[in-house]
Parts: sequence; structure tokens; C-alpha cells
Amino acid sequence: MIILRGIQTKFISLAKRGLATSSCLRNVDKQIDDILTKDSEYNSIAESYFRLGESHKCLVIQPYVKWGPKKITSISPEEQLNEAAALIETLPKWSVVDSIAIPLDTLERKTLFKSGSMDKLTNLVNTTHISAIFINVSNLKRIQTGLLQENFKKPIFDRYQIVMQILKLHATSKHAKLQVALAELYYVARKAQKSAMFKTSNQDALKLMFQSREQKLKSAINDLRSQRALLRNKRRKMDYPIVAVVGYTNSGKTSLIKALTGDEGLVPRNQLFATLDVTMHSGMLPSGLEILYVDTVGFISDIPTNLIECFVATLEDAVLADIIVHVEDLASSNFDFKRAHVLSTLKDLSKQTDAPNLMDKVMSVGNKSDLVKKVQNDDVIAVSSKTYTGLDELRMKLEEAILKATSRQKITIKVPNGGDELRWLYKNSTILSEEADSQNSQLMGCKIIITSTNLQKFKHYFVNTK
Repeated sequence: MIILRGIQTKFISLAKRGLATSSCLRNVDKQIDDILTKDSEYNSIAESYFRLGESHKCLVIQPYVKWGPKKITSISPEEQLNEAAALIETLPKWSVVDSIAIPLDTLERKTLFKSGSMDKLTNLVNTTHISAIFINVSNLKRIQTGLLQENFKKPIFDRYQIVMQILKLHATSKHAKLQVALAELYYVARKAQKSAMFKTSNQDALKLMFQSREQKLKSAINDLRSQRALLRNKRRKMDYPIVAVVGYTNSGKTSLIKALTGDEGLVPRNQLFATLDVTMHSGMLPSGLEILYVDTVGFISDIPTNLIECFVATLEDAVLADIIVHVEDLASSNFDFKRAHVLSTLKDLSKQTDAPNLMDKVMSVGNKSDLVKKVQNDDVIAVSSKTYTGLDELRMKLEEAILKATSRQKITIKVPNGGDELRWLYKNSTILSEEADSQNSQLMGCKIIITSTNLQKFKHYFVNTK
């Protein structure tokens, strides 16, 4: 479900008249609440894996392959370790006590680490005041988790569990909560079916419970997607240009939108996944043309397969946007890696959604220019959402791109002063200026921005009929 913020009068009145107040929507909301909260048996099992109410002082371990085809060259172990620590710090009441990168020759070993590394880590665990260990790999095998917990005598968390906890905390809309619940279900079902609990319980009953929950979640997600599609169609009819704002998590997307729109309701946070729900905010271009900025969930690398859908679902609006602003953190130490990851994800999204021209819409904007001495990348528009540097240039570039993408044009047209033509133009175009005609005081010269479709309508209503 889309959260509407800062949208002007027409959009607000549409929401009041439309689906948002319908009894159908209220029924869907109730069904979703029942799915998410009233399945006590499932929720009890899920809690045993994610333990959301806990808080921990963590040791963060970054395993990395030293050589071979699985060696990652695009980002260093130190940078991976920093991102892992940032994930932990995003969780309330969790903290990082210490961190370490450990070289491996493979990620497939049952104990994950060789005996020498295991002894080193055991000594670190025993001499450090920690309550849990975060091993920054996508998804630990059950046998690996069991052996590591047995050795270290501490709870072990992998990347899937930590990211899931963050997503559950930051999901506020029904759509986001459903996507997160579905991703959680895949993890819980897989783990439970391999556990001793599954072997000693009624297997058929557990399978049926997981299958039933999956069907309910997917059905509710499809219902909400249909509602989102209807809302998008309504926006198209109102002819608002759409600018989707995407980027690696914590790149400053929300801060940039706030700086561009002046929307005081936006509260940027220095956290990973601070934005998980799609939100929309109205802004004005230099000409006075009103546009909608779509804030999206931040991208992040090494997302487990079953979590990817959580992110792709929030990018449906980006696919249909007129322009995609790719916000990049100029102060990031791994700028190139983050850029490559976002662009690669957008290319994959282009293929998945059959949107071959998706990459043609992308405009690169380098945020946090106030934190760097010199911008090294000539292909980005350098801005600072903190000092407002570069925002005027960005607005000009956006206007140029939007006029081209939406087949809008700037023209001057003469219409009767105070006539139906002028009233129609105020409703269906953007009036840049008005000036009385020097040769005929009954005429008004108007500079306007108008779509090709509306220009043809104007000619049909007021020119061709005369």
C-alpha cells in the first residue's frame, strides 16, 4: 500500500474519494492483520529463530575466500566488515563489541573455520564481553550453526536473520509487512523441516500450516498489488510526472527528497533500510511544473534469494516512473562497488519486468558532496542535501529530462482574456507566465508547458471547432 505524503489538493481529494476509504479496502486490511498476528502456532516457531525481543552485544565475523572463483574482488573484507557492523548498529539495543575478518579457502566446511582460526576465535569470544556472534554470510547451513554454537556457547546469527530483523522493524505498510512475512516464512519452513522438532512432530500438519500461510500471504500480496496498480492509473490520469529515487541503502535518498520538496514530514535516519515502504512527495520544478518523487527501499549486496522479492516489489513504481534518480554516496569508501550493484540490480529488474528502456531513464546524482574535497566522477550531478549545493542544477536537469520523457513542450499561445480557453489551460497545463497582447487587449499571451496529448485536446476543443 502506498503511503501518500505532501501530495497536493487533487491527489488528496482522489484518495478521499477512492479506494482508501472503501469498505473493500478495510476488509483487506483486516484479513492482512489476521494473517500477520493471529497465527499463534507459526509465530511461536518463527520467534524461536529470530528472537526479535532480544538485544545483544555482538562479535562480528567476516569470513572471506582468499582465492578461487568464489573470491570477491569488488569489495574488500574490511568494507564488508564495516557494512556488517552497520547492520547490527541498525537494530535497537544491539551493539558491536568487536569485529574480525577471517580468511578461508571455502565456505562449505562443516565448522566453516579451520582449527587454527577456530582456536583464535574461541579465545576472542572467551576474552570479550559479548552475548552473540554475527557471521556475515548469506545463509549458514544448519550443521554449521549447530557446531559453531556448540563451540562458542553463544547464539549465532547469519546475514539472513539480521536483515530479516531489520526489515520486520522497518516495515510499516501492509504491503511491506506481507513481503517480509513471506520471506520469513521461507526461512522458517526450511529450518524447521530440518530440525529435530519437525522429525518428532506431526510432519503433515507442519507442512500444511506452512503451505496454508504461504497461500494466504501470496493472495493478500496480489490483492494489494492490484490496488497499487489502480492508484498508479489514477496518477497517470492526473498527468503528474513521476521521479523514482533509488540507491544503495543509506545513500541519502530521503534526505535528498526532503531538500528538493521542503517536506517537513520526512525524517531521514542514518540507518540501513530506514525506508522500506514506497512513499510519495510532491515537488516543484523551476518552471512551476509539479512532479511526484517516489522514495524507495535502499539496495544492499548479498541479499539472500528469498529476500530479493521484498525489494523488487517496492520497485514496481520505479519501473513505471518517467525518470529514475540514482542517488550515490560520494563519501563512501566503496563507491564503485555500490554503483555497480545498483546498476546491475536495475538491469535485472529491466529484464524481469520487460522494461527494455529502463536504463535510459537513469540519472546519476552524487549526494553528500559537502563531505568530499573533490568530486572524482564527472558523470554524476554533485549535490548536498545538507547544504543544498547543486540542487538548482539538479532541478534544471530534471525538468529537461522530464519534458523529453513525457512529451511535454514549452510553447506560447494566445487565448481570449478570461475565456474558457484560459481556464482549460490552468486545469490541464502548467502556466509559466501571462501577458496581455500588445496589439489586442482582448487576448492574453500565455507561456505554458503542456503534453502533446493535451495540446491536441486543446486544438480539438477550441481551434478545430471554430
